[in-house]
Amino acid sequence: MVLRVLIVVLGISLALCSGVSVHAEDIKLRVGVISGLTGAAAKWSGFQNKGMVLAQEELQSEGVQIELLFEDAQTSAPKVITAFNKLVQLNKVDAVIADDFGFVIAPILPLAERRKIPVIACALPQEHYCTQAPKYFFSVGSQVPRSIAAYDRFFELHPEVKRIGLVVFDDPEWGNEYLALWREVAKKRGVTIVDTFLNNEWQPDFKSALTRMLPKKPQAIFFAHEPEGMIKAARQLRFAEMIVAANNILEMLADGPVARPELDGVYLVDIPVHEEFRTKYRSRFKTEPILEAYAGYEAARALAKAARVNRSDLASGMRSIRYQGVAGEVDFTKASCAGNLATWELYRFVGGERVRQ
Repeated sequence: MVLRVLIVVLGISLALCSGVSVHAEDIKLRVGVISGLTGAAAKWSGFQNKGMVLAQEELQSEGVQIELLFEDAQTSAPKVITAFNKLVQLNKVDAVIADDFGFVIAPILPLAERRKIPVIACALPQEHYCTQAPKYFFSVGSQVPRSIAAYDRFFELHPEVKRIGLVVFDDPEWGNEYLALWREVAKKRGVTIVDTFLNNEWQPDFKSALTRMLPKKPQAIFFAHEPEGMIKAARQLRFAEMIVAANNILEMLADGPVARPELDGVYLVDIPVHEEFRTKYRSRFKTEPILEAYAGYEAARALAKAARVNRSDLASGMRSIRYQGVAGEVDFTKASCAGNLATWELYRFVGGERVRQ
């Protein structure tokens, strides 16, 4: 008996020394994914889900078997409730990774608390969501208020800019987060906001909006809205001043041809993503990753780490993890449900490349 134990211990030691991964028992997780496979959010959900699949494939080699069960909520609150109940009651999932929009996620948070099922959002780090499911809601979403230093950097580089226009998607989270942030920076810098276009259409008439805004002489336009239409309208109207974009402008690189000369000179604020992840994602899916891609990837990885800590209580495991993710530090050991502590940077498109400023 003693000899058998010694042989087992020796075998494990040799495996560890040789770099071979040893798993006493593979971890298995069933994860429900509620996203907009069709409907208004299909584009972003597609990137998000690809990120999860990439994580799933990597985790398999690490001894974590994640089964992803996708449900289409079509960016609809009633459908997300139906999807959640099906995943929990019928499919018996261990956790749910949810869509990006607050009005979609909010209805399931009381259900998550009642059913004791962790819900991990790929966006929505806003603190008021934590109060709706304080033990079971988590977000790997990038926190827009943390980008303020990057926008300060823009005004440090361009102190001559004293008049700006704002173009913002009107939703309670993403768009209004940027609106509040830009107003704060403008006030601090003594910058006048000459006009604000606030709109909740997926593809609004940017040309008409800019036709009203440009006579007010903005020296820069800050926008967090649909990028393709916005850039096209600005170029058609020959707007020659500066454009400062939210990081969703990277969708243009993912959706269209590799070379996008119309982006030359445009500023954006984004989170530096590890080049290794970008390379793996591009190799696997033949497209450039955007924010939703690495958020989906991080949500799956965070769940796997939580399972290693406490497989029988994933929510408790989530509260114990802190690690360096592909886009900055992820830390759920604090009281907040928002775990993405990434640092934002200012970039500028120069000759088709993003150059840090």
